[in-house]
Amino acid sequence: MRKNSWLYLAVMLIGISSSGCAHVGGQGTGKDDGETARYKIEKYFPLAVGNSWTFQTSFQDQSQPDLTVKIIKKDKGFFVDDRPRPSRLHIDASGIRDGNIRYLLKAPLKKGSKWMSVADIRTVEHFEIAEVARKIKTPAGVFNDCVVVNMEVKIKENRSMVNRMTFAPDIGIVEIRALLYEGTKAITQSYMVLKTYKLAPEK
Repeated sequence: MRKNSWLYLAVMLIGISSSGCAHVGGQGTGKDDGETARYKIEKYFPLAVGNSWTFQTSFQDQSQPDLTVKIIKKDKGFFVDDRPRPSRLHIDASGIRDGNIRYLLKAPLKKGSKWMSVADIRTVEHFEIAEVARKIKTPAGVFNDCVVVNMEVKIKENRSMVNRMTFAPDIGIVEIRALLYEGTKAITQSYMVLKTYKLAPEK
């Protein structure tokens, strides 16, 4: 299993990379009549040194080794994990950032809200909040009021990859599914689901 940005591991498993020079798009927008998430953004990804998440993983329906990601330090306001190519996570007034590359969640937390980031001249990541009150059952437990974000990268006119991330309140990411769309047909390429987690006590 390739170990790049852990929030994008489902996509990385099938070879779609994310550049470190991406440009974060403008303010998120949403329809005025959209459903709104129950909690504020920061509740959907608890960041603290010592927090860890272990995922069951699979690629094209074949089981892969479990993946554990642990936050090991805070550097210049960013929380850094323990992988060779670590993520740098930060919560600001607009949302949850993955370094200077992208927002993983962005205000307003309303169904239909959209934003984007430009990874390179050929790769644009389009984000959209698909659900704000999902209930999901995982090996780590059952979680309510989850926010689901779809990140889409166009490959060709009728072909795209969609990385579907589910965030649970007080837990963080509990599921990532990478889907290959051929027209309207969706094929799961890789899958990650939370198995266990350990969170530092709130101060």
